[in-house]
Amino acid sequence: MVQSVIAKLILITSWVLISVSILFTSVSVFANNDTENSNVLPRAKITLRHQLAAISSLQSTFTQTVKDEANNTIYNSSGNLVIQQPDRVYWQVLVPDETLLVADGNKVFYVDEFVEQVSIFNQSQMVADNPLMLLTSTDDEIWKQFTVLQDDEVFIITPLIAKGQIQKLTLQFNQGQLAAFTLIDSQAQRSEFVLSNIKINMPLPISQFQYDIPSGYSIDDQTQP
Repeated sequence: MVQSVIAKLILITSWVLISVSILFTSVSVFANNDTENSNVLPRAKITLRHQLAAISSLQSTFTQTVKDEANNTIYNSSGNLVIQQPDRVYWQVLVPDETLLVADGNKVFYVDEFVEQVSIFNQSQMVADNPLMLLTSTDDEIWKQFTVLQDDEVFIITPLIAKGQIQKLTLQFNQGQLAAFTLIDSQAQRSEFVLSNIKINMPLPISQFQYDIPSGYSIDDQTQP
């Protein structure tokens, strides 16, 4: 149950989407208030957008630790992550239980291997005010929905209107390469992800982001009226 809830919270209400290396900039600690009262974008947002746009794909393994508001660890997982621009995600949890999320740009497939069930969602409806969506989005209107603050190689992204599950996304880079990211949700739970074995801009087959539902699996299709 915990596995399913956390996976849907962090993955389906987006899309995940994660990636990238970023250039070091001289922006001072939170010197940018990131208000968009003019046509000039704040420097932190420009920097982040340019670097994300340069990443066509990312492959990595990950470990995840979820902590509650009192900083108690309530969940650990590990698995594989593959992302490709635009809007394609393959997120596979291997430990403690196998689950899979595949986003093809139009639909999101959430697969619970244990109960042999597939839930299908419209991807556009899953990403409302979720900062994770910025990792694979080049849409100006979407970026306008978030603020970006920068402290050295740390970027803090928050929605202007906090009505979704994800309240804050922090990206941590190490010498220009994404090393970790943290999500804080509406229940004040903190999900910390550490990436390893990272490969950037490697060719990926389109089949990586396709999912054929196995025979016998139950289907919960939320895309139907």
